[in-house]
Amino acid sequence: MQTIRWLELFSLFIVLPLLFLAGVKHFGPYLLVLLAGVGGVCLWLLVSDRTFKRVRLWNWQEGKPHLKASLRLFLPWALATAAIVYFWLPESFLQWPAEQTSLWLLTLLLYPLFSVIPQEIIYRTFFFHRYKSILPTHSLRLGASTFLFGFAHAIYGNWLAVALSAVGGAMFGVRYLQSRSTAVVVIEHSLWGCFLFTIGLGSYLSLQHCV
Repeated sequence: MQTIRWLELFSLFIVLPLLFLAGVKHFGPYLLVLLAGVGGVCLWLLVSDRTFKRVRLWNWQEGKPHLKASLRLFLPWALATAAIVYFWLPESFLQWPAEQTSLWLLTLLLYPLFSVIPQEIIYRTFFFHRYKSILPTHSLRLGASTFLFGFAHAIYGNWLAVALSAVGGAMFGVRYLQSRSTAVVVIEHSLWGCFLFTIGLGSYLSLQHCV
């Protein structure tokens, strides 16, 4: 059973991203479709598993305090990040809202629904439950999830996407372990993602230069 789990993990979280990266010019436009499909399969496996507590998909009662904590963390670090982008990449700062307003608004609308929700189901809810038998401690699952989440973002072809995603993966993983709420982590992930697209890092977190 453990061998099967390792093979599943390797295939889903390493082989699949590598295959996508190899064919990114052909498959890039279908990234959200792939995410939705994989997320749907992972969700089906979760709800079909009697050992999985479905309340963890929302879990508002336990999650609310952690949602407030995520907002307290966001405010100072968002200001610091905006300042860094302003001085480091002044030509990109607020470029999407100013020059590609329709694309920016569409991103804010669709990104949480079709990107964040599948990612959090796959890399947090599914990963932390599915691989408990082969990664028996929280720290092992958190470390593996963080690494693999960063690794998956190598499809964007730049180190910044990998670094930001690894940091985000660690933050979202800790939040999920604390709150046991997919919904809380989806909100936090959406907040950070929409913020990064807004301040000028959208080109680093999309496939527009790869396809």
